[in-house]
Amino acid sequence: MNRAISYNKSTIQEFRKQLQVRRKALPVLMRKETALRQVIADRKPELKHLQKEYQAEWQRLQGYENIWNDLPSVLRVKSIQTEEHNIAGTRIERLVKVEYEALQLNPLYEPAWMPAALEALQNLIELKLQLQFRQKELESLEQARKKTTQKVNLYEKVQIPEYEEGIRKVKRFLEDKENIATAAKKIAKNRKMSRNES
Repeated sequence: MNRAISYNKSTIQEFRKQLQVRRKALPVLMRKETALRQVIADRKPELKHLQKEYQAEWQRLQGYENIWNDLPSVLRVKSIQTEEHNIAGTRIERLVKVEYEALQLNPLYEPAWMPAALEALQNLIELKLQLQFRQKELESLEQARKKTTQKVNLYEKVQIPEYEEGIRKVKRFLEDKENIATAAKKIAKNRKMSRNES
């Protein structure tokens, strides 16, 4: 509320309106902040578990490294399907399905281990994508929580007290103005009475 204050009744009405809006919004924002904190607290262990699962799968597939170097384009991601979710007012994208395109080798020349290796590679790719989506989700939730916390603090510690103080100042000014006008009338009346008595 960094603006010049007009000392009149319409300013008081405007300040009361703004104060009422912020007082109504504050509990909603506080609940949103709490919900976001809870969701974040729930998601962090899930993310750690997914990271461990990915690392374990990565370690397991290290033996295939030379094979993948010899056949670099055996498998590629054809498409990724996602869907949007709303978590405490924050839009989050979730991985739904990954479609792959595998190199079609002549069945006579395809090694016996190829189907198992392709399945393991698909699993690794899917884990990596899940991990990326979950990390992005957590970042989005953290950012939304920070923004909500900032807004709560702005309303609670800055704007609500400023509007309350603004209302008090304008009221005090108007009361003082009214008292001065009343006192001036009394003085004028007393002078008039003094003149009439003389």
